[in-house]
Amino acid sequence: MLLNKSVLLGLAALVATTLGQANDEGAVAPDNSKVIKLSDVSKFDQFVKDNDLFLAEFFAPWCGHCKKLGPEYVKAADTLSPHNIPLLQIDCDDNQEFCRGLDIPGYPTLKIFKNGKSKDYAGARTNDSIVETMIKQSLPVVNIFNSTQQIAEFIKDSSLPVVVNSNVNLNETFHTVADQLSDDYLFATLSSLPTKNGDLELYPADAEENTKPFVYEPASKDSTDKDLVDWIKIQSLPYFGDINGETFQQYMDSDLPLAYFFYTSSEERAKYAKDFTKLATKYRGKLNFVGLDSTQFGRHADNVNLKQQFPAFVIHNLTSNLKYALPQLDEDKFTALTKPYTIKQKDITNHVEKFIKGDLEPTVKSEPEPEVQESNVFKIVGTTHDKIVQDSKKDVLVKYYAPWCGHCKRLAPTYEELADVYAFDKKAKDKVVIAEVDATANDISSVDIEGFPTIVLYPAGKDSEPVTYQGARTLDSFFEFIHGNGKNDLDGKSIYEAYQDAKEQEVVEDEDEDDEDSHDEL
Repeated sequence: MLLNKSVLLGLAALVATTLGQANDEGAVAPDNSKVIKLSDVSKFDQFVKDNDLFLAEFFAPWCGHCKKLGPEYVKAADTLSPHNIPLLQIDCDDNQEFCRGLDIPGYPTLKIFKNGKSKDYAGARTNDSIVETMIKQSLPVVNIFNSTQQIAEFIKDSSLPVVVNSNVNLNETFHTVADQLSDDYLFATLSSLPTKNGDLELYPADAEENTKPFVYEPASKDSTDKDLVDWIKIQSLPYFGDINGETFQQYMDSDLPLAYFFYTSSEERAKYAKDFTKLATKYRGKLNFVGLDSTQFGRHADNVNLKQQFPAFVIHNLTSNLKYALPQLDEDKFTALTKPYTIKQKDITNHVEKFIKGDLEPTVKSEPEPEVQESNVFKIVGTTHDKIVQDSKKDVLVKYYAPWCGHCKRLAPTYEELADVYAFDKKAKDKVVIAEVDATANDISSVDIEGFPTIVLYPAGKDSEPVTYQGARTLDSFFEFIHGNGKNDLDGKSIYEAYQDAKEQEVVEDEDEDDEDSHDEL
């Protein structure tokens, strides 16, 4: 069901109002605070021109999240005032048109304005986080030092990855990239670069002491700023960090396989952390290792073909979407355990080594293979999918559906009749397969399913490419699609006419039998 924007905003207001009832602190900053309340939004553009750096909060007084943020925002304003970093408040209830013009999606929205340009504030809504972020924004993008010893101290004290450049040939690229990535990384260089060419190095935030930095080696003389950005994003990920809503996209962007360790407590995580860091150091650039708190995100196990038995370990190849799970216990055995379940570190190490060598078979989520096909629509499951669609002698039409999908339910009768038509013809039934698979219960990694139903034809022939169906969901349209894109040249419309004639003849015969049965015996 689609909701228009006004309905969504109304719903947000209702939820936020409910949340706000439990909070006595107001969303509106007190008059004696350092927060600047801009009631006349016509002065906003001039405020942007007059202030090189500031943080703006777009809020509504009734908003529960705004009320929670309020005291933190006031504290941050007081702390940042001596640094000449103003914090601004704009009441979007009183200035709705203005806020719509800035595409404010909800409340509160925090935006950083720097040198006339704005970007969303991505930190926590706390005094400490706001202060830390804005102080960092006020510093030069590239930190310049007089000696390598000063840089070493800077790296040691940093909680973020640090990129250090001593390569004069990369200096322009280095500064350009620093402008792009300064929110998430620190950049350092010497006041005077050596005449002999040096390196561009990256120091991850969680690297063990004395760990060598990663050295950037451009693929060619034509390497671009984007090449350096991509390299930094991959190499700067923690050796063994946690994945959550804030870090998820960074790992997805790396495109490297992701090794998940689902842990049950911080103590359990700490027990395995050193060994995971060693594995991550050994396979850097080939595999990322992350921890996942199963008490918060345990349901994610279903997405990577794990049972919700923790601790657990699985490797997810993001490119192929295949999952490789460390074997788990049968449910009965897991339930019968009298002691906390543990995983041996050597089993994790062996699993990783086999994955790197290509010796692991993927873990495929699949319904049981049906012993009998109950209708002419052939039921495919995860373990049979590739075998069925790769049959070089048959044109195979597959409907990928979800049981809850309304469009799928409406299509079902038409799709069943389509299967009945091809099954009716002696020639067609061996050359065309009309199939379906529940894509929510079966792992189908080879198909990009963006919505339900997704319908794909796999034409006969070894080198045939699948074709996604985009037409009307009618018999005639399906007949034309299969005839035009299949390799077996079967005219579904002609078969349908014969199918209809046979059905009509069957009705006539049934009526004749009923007439005979209705006469009384003499």
